[in-house]
Amino acid sequence: MAEVSQKEVAMFLEQLFRNRFAEAERILQQFEEKTPRDKRYIHALKGIYLSYMGEDSDSLLYMIYTNEEVRKRRKEIIRHIEKLSKLLGGEDPYFVAWRDVLQLLDKLPKPAKTTATGEG
Repeated sequence: MAEVSQKEVAMFLEQLFRNRFAEAERILQQFEEKTPRDKRYIHALKGIYLSYMGEDSDSLLYMIYTNEEVRKRRKEIIRHIEKLSKLLGGEDPYFVAWRDVLQLLDKLPKPAKTTATGEG
């Protein structure tokens, strides 16, 4: 299980979605310093950060916010992520991070990058 709490992940995502990139990056750095054993968990969060910064329209996060059908299937996506994690030999922190992120989305502000372009 990850040492980074969902509350901390929510704080990171909130800063990211409000386009406070320096703060989001600082939080990621704190995660690395605080929990160096959570490398795969933090790697997933870094990937989310980079895909958001690069406005990657093929990313899962972007698709959830711009495609209502994908958003409606979020719980199904979580189940598939959990199954994949177990196939790889237990609860993989990378997939745990994605599960945590997907479970938090309704509690977070809508990403500024999807609203600024009029999408989502």
